[in-house]
Amino acid sequence: MSNLPFTSGPATTGGAGGGAAASLTSAPPSTARSPRSRAVLLTLAAAAAAGLLVWAAAVPLAGIELELATGQTIGPVSILVAALVGGALGWLLLALLVRLPWGRTIWSAVAVVALLLSLTGPLLSGAAGGVLLTLELMHLAVGLVLILGLRRSTAARRLAGTTVTTEES
Repeated sequence: MSNLPFTSGPATTGGAGGGAAASLTSAPPSTARSPRSRAVLLTLAAAAAAGLLVWAAAVPLAGIELELATGQTIGPVSILVAALVGGALGWLLLALLVRLPWGRTIWSAVAVVALLLSLTGPLLSGAAGGVLLTLELMHLAVGLVLILGLRRSTAARRLAGTTVTTEES
């Protein structure tokens, strides 16, 4: 049974063209992520980190209590979940729109409108003063990281099909 590919020992094919079986036995399964998916995951992590950084500067350092008029307290878990869910939804929409000729441009416009609409949330929540400023900064930080990072993650795909030629004079 040592002649079968994917065995733990060396492959013996009994012929001159046996390189394929040998490469099947020695090649480990690929676990590497594509550069695009790495960029997206890094963007999602950076967006969550940006929101948490604003929270850390406001709550523990400046002593601001992020409590809304409804009594809801904004903490690290809610920031992390909001950034990751919002980022995943943005990524999903981008993945669908990038197939269209103007998909990145459409996505960018939708993302900017979504960010601007999200800025009304803290205003409508009844927050005021330092709490309002902190929440607005948090929305801006997370939104800008997501918009810039996710848009950039599609640049390699957009340019992948481009052929560059030079003409000699």
